[in-house]
Amino acid sequence: MSGSIKVQPTHLQRQAVVYLRQSSPKQVMQNKESALNQKALRGRLLELGWKAGQIAIIDEDQGHSAKSASGRDGFQKLVADVSLRKLGIIMGYEASRLSRNSADWHRLLELCALFDTLIGDSDGIYNARDFNDRLLLGLKGTMSEAELHSLRLRLDAGRLSKAKRGELVHHLPTGYVRDRDGAVRFDHDASVQDRLRLVFSKFEELGSAQKVLGHLVKHQLKLPRRQTSGLYAGDVLWKEPSIAALYSILKNPAYAGAFAYGRRIADPTRQIPGRPSTGRIRQPQSQWLVLLMNIYPAYITWDQHQQIQAKIAENRQTMADRLTRKLGIRGGAALLTGLVRCGRCGRAMAVQYKDNRFQYICNAARAKYGKPSCQYLSGAMIDQAVLAEFFQALDPAQIDALQRVALMQAEHNKNLLHHMRQETARLEYAAKLAERQYNCVDPENRLIAATLEKKWENALGELEQAKARLADMSAQAPTPVAIPKKLQEAFADVGHRLPDVWPCLSVEARKQLLRTLVAQVNLRRESNGHVNVRIVWRGDLVTETDVRLPIHSLRRYGAEKSIISRIRELAEEGNGDTDIAAQLNLEGHHPCRGQSFTATIVIKMRCRNGIRLPTARARAGGIADGYTVREIARAIRVDPSWVYRKIGTGELVVTPHPRYGCYLFPRRPATIDQFKRLKAGKLQHVSFPKEHQDG
Repeated sequence: MSGSIKVQPTHLQRQAVVYLRQSSPKQVMQNKESALNQKALRGRLLELGWKAGQIAIIDEDQGHSAKSASGRDGFQKLVADVSLRKLGIIMGYEASRLSRNSADWHRLLELCALFDTLIGDSDGIYNARDFNDRLLLGLKGTMSEAELHSLRLRLDAGRLSKAKRGELVHHLPTGYVRDRDGAVRFDHDASVQDRLRLVFSKFEELGSAQKVLGHLVKHQLKLPRRQTSGLYAGDVLWKEPSIAALYSILKNPAYAGAFAYGRRIADPTRQIPGRPSTGRIRQPQSQWLVLLMNIYPAYITWDQHQQIQAKIAENRQTMADRLTRKLGIRGGAALLTGLVRCGRCGRAMAVQYKDNRFQYICNAARAKYGKPSCQYLSGAMIDQAVLAEFFQALDPAQIDALQRVALMQAEHNKNLLHHMRQETARLEYAAKLAERQYNCVDPENRLIAATLEKKWENALGELEQAKARLADMSAQAPTPVAIPKKLQEAFADVGHRLPDVWPCLSVEARKQLLRTLVAQVNLRRESNGHVNVRIVWRGDLVTETDVRLPIHSLRRYGAEKSIISRIRELAEEGNGDTDIAAQLNLEGHHPCRGQSFTATIVIKMRCRNGIRLPTARARAGGIADGYTVREIARAIRVDPSWVYRKIGTGELVVTPHPRYGCYLFPRRPATIDQFKRLKAGKLQHVSFPKEHQDG
């Protein structure tokens, strides 16, 4: 066997790995010689005694920096294989290929020392169990991390030097393009330029980003966005406007022709592992590293940009002051402030006061995207419904039921915890058994060893899941609610007296009392205009009730169609407005405002939908049942009052029609002839019997 004396037969029985890594995709594409040099280490392993089938190459981390193990799947797989005693040696061109982070590097060294895995590079082979080798490896890891620091310093210094001259090339905001010669120009698409100028002009006119957002949404105007990465990199996409997109335009100094560098810094405490672009916070303008004027063609002047920033800051301060006053003053009439959530989107609903009334409104969609509010509901009747449920909950029987349910729930959770502990103990034994079986198998028998290893891994995974479920269940387990007898008697007395005392309490006291039992209230308006009120009580008990709120109109709801259809049916049957209103109330229908239908409401709905009563249709003429007074008057060329005078004097005997409620005469030629003779004085008396009118 040729090679280092540190390579033992136990190492040659295991797998050998060549770890390849280059720091960025650009290096992978251009610095191909580095990859060839790293792959050449495979020949070194062959010289040391490993067979070609035992050598694996890990190149999954190409294009990833070694400053962190997060996001490097290949390195994490390498560490896992070392922990499973699969690897005899790890080969890397140098220590910096494996890690440039001391914590990750020394963790790997500890595992290699524990499981007797060698580490090799272009200089030699090292055994982490040997103190001298480990000391040398530690120095190499420290030097790799220091090298990364020095590289970063040089790169940052060069970048800052270029930025101070305004020559640093970075992504341009939407509305700018870079020519082949490097000069920055306005976007060639005139619609992109016009839309950006519209944003600035509208903000100057309206004075608020929210109002600009509302204007864009109202007129269905989208905002351009030049993609810098992904499938559509370099293309301009038109997207729905959002408040974040507007602020990115209004706050960017590039639109005022200025080049700014260092506007954001990375806060390590806010960064998400594996995502280096996260955790960036804005710096005030006084702390920017570079600010150069007149570098780009400008959409607005620098003075306009400063005025915009001042206005945004003023708006933010105004909203903060309003919030401070709102949180500081709890004297509003709404009892459910902070407890109400939208039953459609799940967001918290705000309280909006108007004159002597208030309403609960879900305006998150309007605030963020300029879309219509999810729902807004009159608050007084909702508060009354919740208050009625609150008074009912204070009934002694309800308190006893609450205590029984709480005890039953606690007992149920106790039994569940008992079974989950048993399940965890069983899985723990199964994992230990799988570990013993794996340790007892002959390492040469790879088929059985691989099966037992897989069984052990599955057992460990099931055990971890069971422990997590047990921990969550233990943390959420409710404690039994045992209400002392004296307290029950006090509650019983309060339950009887509280409705009488309630009007004398202050608003703050009412809210505090409600919150002793009510944890949350969910509101959802149904298609019929009613509101489903779902009350979540302390202890996770839930009750529901239904509230009918006055609404502006029934036209948006399906209930109006059925009401209009019913009014049309009742009108066809010959009912008057008063009778129709009474029948609608009897059938349980409700108008949009008010508790019951009246004749006035029925008349308005009839007129709006073109429904006429039989009397009105009959008086208009053209019905088959007979001639109306107006038709007779036209036929004999007299004024209708002449016919009514004849009826009054008794010369014309006729009774109102029983269905239409007006005078009708038989529709036949003899009728007209009789009226003509009555007009000429040839007849002194004309009579139309009731059977003729009934046809």
